[in-house]
Amino acid sequence: MKHEFIETANTRKFMEISRELQDPASMIGPSLAMVTGPAGRGKTEAAKRFATLTEAVYIPPMNIRTENMMLRDITFELSGERPYRRERCLSVIGEEMKKARRLVIIDEADLLETRILQMLRNVNEQYACPILFIGEDGLKGRIASQGRFSSRIRRRMEFGPVGQQDIAYFFKQCLVPAPPEVTALIHHHSRGDWRPVVTIALAIERAMKASGTREITLEMVQHVLKA
Repeated sequence: MKHEFIETANTRKFMEISRELQDPASMIGPSLAMVTGPAGRGKTEAAKRFATLTEAVYIPPMNIRTENMMLRDITFELSGERPYRRERCLSVIGEEMKKARRLVIIDEADLLETRILQMLRNVNEQYACPILFIGEDGLKGRIASQGRFSSRIRRRMEFGPVGQQDIAYFFKQCLVPAPPEVTALIHHHSRGDWRPVVTIALAIERAMKASGTREITLEMVQHVLKA
């Protein structure tokens, strides 16, 4: 099966928000954004994709981070330097933002301590460092409870569930085209989550190889789901 990024309405909107934050024009007004949704919707893959295509930096999940660890990770992604002292981290972040406006994407921000979120808000304000927070639905409540934080969110996005059309496009691009009754069944089984879709696709690929066929049938998929 081909490994290919699948563009959807969700990912297109994510890219639009990310480009807006990274644009120097976003220095007018707040430059924080929040993207939320249940696990498995594709938020992380969209973030990694944007970072790959642009100068943005992606900070992967690690819920044991301290404030200093977070600053060092951001500094390293921006400059390749990992200073020990907090003051030096902040200085480097400021220097890098003066060179070029680069978006910092924080994944699983809903698992970070509130003091780290507030520190990142301060970094955003003091150094004009645009930040996009990604998290599950609990992130919305945490930010809403912090008045100073909530009012500084420029864009909000809810990552919607995977649609049948998305699944059809995925099979066409990564495996072989699947008939509508097949994509409808997979869509029902996935409940809007990409992970079951990929797992099912891998099982279908194995079944196709075992039978020597290049077609996906409803009976094949029903057998895969039962197994």
